[in-house]
Amino acid sequence: MESNTTIEIISLVLNFILASGLVGTLLFFRPKKRKEYAEADSAELRNTEQIVALQSKQITRLDGRVEKLEEKVDKLTLIIETKDTIINESNAIIRQTGKCPVAQQKGACPVLVLKEEVERKRKKRIEEGIKREKEESQWQDTQED
Repeated sequence: MESNTTIEIISLVLNFILASGLVGTLLFFRPKKRKEYAEADSAELRNTEQIVALQSKQITRLDGRVEKLEEKVDKLTLIIETKDTIINESNAIIRQTGKCPVAQQKGACPVLVLKEEVERKRKKRIEEGIKREKEESQWQDTQED
């Protein structure tokens, strides 16, 4: 009888353990948890790869724009240097005209006459620009009121 009772007790304990799912939970919980972590890590890795790919495309696009801008700056620098050289040469010529005996007579030197005319036009453009800015400022003031 004792062995019968022992078997019943063992049977009851096993039935209780197996029926409650405790063994199943203990056996399968860790692998399931590891699998979920692995899937989450994999999804995070895919998202990170997509972000890196997008940023790489943006960097490539911006590099192209920077190169184009650098080319334009180089061209503009060359143009400015050329114009500076032309201006310096013109100024040297104009300074030399002041030493010319014909230039000593008022209005006789065509270069100096042209220089005076250019200076007059430049001053007139500056004055007109200032006048226009004042008018625009006054107009904006009236619009704000």
